[in-house]
Amino acid sequence: MRTFFYLLSPFGLRLGYVFCDLIALIVFYLNTEIVKISSININIAYPSKDEEDRKALVKRSVKQSIRSYYETLFCLSRNQTELNKSIFKVENRYLYTQTNRDFGLILLSAHNRSVDLLLNQLTNQEDVTAIFKPIKIKALNKFIRKSRQKSGSKVFETNLTGVKELFSALKRGETIAMAADQVPAKKMGVYEDFFGRRVYTTNLIPSLHSKTKAPVVSVAMHSDIYTNQLYIRYGTKLTHKEGSPYDAKLMNKEIEKIININPEDYNWEYKRFKNQEVEDKTIYK
Repeated sequence: MRTFFYLLSPFGLRLGYVFCDLIALIVFYLNTEIVKISSININIAYPSKDEEDRKALVKRSVKQSIRSYYETLFCLSRNQTELNKSIFKVENRYLYTQTNRDFGLILLSAHNRSVDLLLNQLTNQEDVTAIFKPIKIKALNKFIRKSRQKSGSKVFETNLTGVKELFSALKRGETIAMAADQVPAKKMGVYEDFFGRRVYTTNLIPSLHSKTKAPVVSVAMHSDIYTNQLYIRYGTKLTHKEGSPYDAKLMNKEIEKIININPEDYNWEYKRFKNQEVEDKTIYK
């Protein structure tokens, strides 16, 4: 399986991006689903932007999304030395290294660039427990899960068992990681503001924070707007305070901050606004 992924990503990231950009031109010419959904989401998120600016952002975003797919293929087929070289800097690392771990640590992230490459770098620092949505193809799902489980790190599916494992890891004073920007399963979320729309949002991280008192530190992968080099940025650290609850609204605000650093890095092709408090069945029609 690793050889298969290598054949799909035979070049380094710099040269691979060139081929990704050629694919992006075809994707735009065919006006594929990724273009349509990205356009809808960006228009919702940035209504105050000029129309031409939004169109330009859609083009850059789709190009970067295709590049992020290549980054994932690259991550699943290269050794750790090569993967470490793909990250040229880490910003605000002190938020991670200087955080008290008596109650564990919650790393909050979003689907910025390749989640697999980010998780690879996180697990290269220490053991991390994470959850993921399983892939329907069993052989592929098994390989990716194995790839994500490095050394003592553990990955579980997004179900009740996975939630219990996250809670147990925090109670042991360990680190957990979760991309919290996707639509959760029924009865596992709340409606909360996200880019001006009240959308169904996971409340798992706020719940774990409340029950364990584990601090929450945001982290994401970004690309430098001038060089296109990848870097990791730790954002905000939030510690538990009695009488000052951390809820899904604050979590979504932090995710918005992550996205707004460089909006084209975000994977806008996901139907994030499909489940709103005020139902809109035509939003992605």
